Amino acid sequence: MSKTQPLSASAERAAALLPVLRESQVDIVNLLTSLSPNDLALPTSCPGWSVRDQIGHLIDMTEVLVRGLEEAATGQTEGVLQPAKMAPATQETAIERAALLPLAKLKYDFEEASGQFLNLLEKRDPQDWDEPVGHPYLGSCPAIQYAGLALLDWFIHPWDIRTALEQNPVPRTDQVSLLAVGLLGMLPKRLNTARSRNMRGRFRFIIEKPEGSGQVANRLDVVLAKNAVTIEPNVGDDVPVELTFKGKPGDIVLSLLGRRGISKIVQPGTNSDIQDTWMARWNILWISL
Repeated sequence: MSKTQPLSASAERAAALLPVLRESQVDIVNLLTSLSPNDLALPTSCPGWSVRDQIGHLIDMTEVLVRGLEEAATGQTEGVLQPAKMAPATQETAIERAALLPLAKLKYDFEEASGQFLNLLEKRDPQDWDEPVGHPYLGSCPAIQYAGLALLDWFIHPWDIRTALEQNPVPRTDQVSLLAVGLLGMLPKRLNTARSRNMRGRFRFIIEKPEGSGQVANRLDVVLAKNAVTIEPNVGDDVPVELTFKGKPGDIVLSLLGRRGISKIVQPGTNSDIQDTWMARWNILWISL
């Protein structure tokens, strides 16, 4: 009798992600149901994006993820690594995707795309979460990152819509606890090494447990060297860093996504001038999502 293979770290993460994604989909459908046609024209915190555009982006990017998974199933796993083009290109396609569509059609299209996406994820073999899937802007990504990309979109765009509606949203702990680590894991593709000019630096992210105890849930160092970015977990305090960012998962996520100032999570350094220099360098390297 063959022994059952132990689950990989990616499979364990998928087991945590999938129910949160399913709940997030239901939450978005309920949000879209609550909107009025007049709400679609409201401006959001993303410059140039209306509520309609945010919904268009949710639909468009979910359809992109569906196509990627379907193509990977046929052996097409090559993507294109062009992260700097992602934000402007997806804004254009979001506007085109949602233009003139009535609210009922927008809701229907999201339900269809997200349902198809979730079905593809939920029937996936647990041993296949590290298999590559092509992405039009992020190159070839492991399948688990595809699930994380959906959670990212399904968290931040409803947040923007609710903010536009003046509902004062509060981050859901289950979403941001997964996203904080996932976003940092994306930094090798979200920092523009073309601007690094052989810069070397180490940036430490300390993610606190969300319940307010001050205890640390995760420590991750983002290391820039030789025009490449790597992630090193649980590095000791004896290793010096240029900048330290610390906060609860919601603060980390919203700061990285530009919805809160990065100053909320950056920790004071011993030399403020040096720290200001490195903050400027960090801002140059960061590719907006």
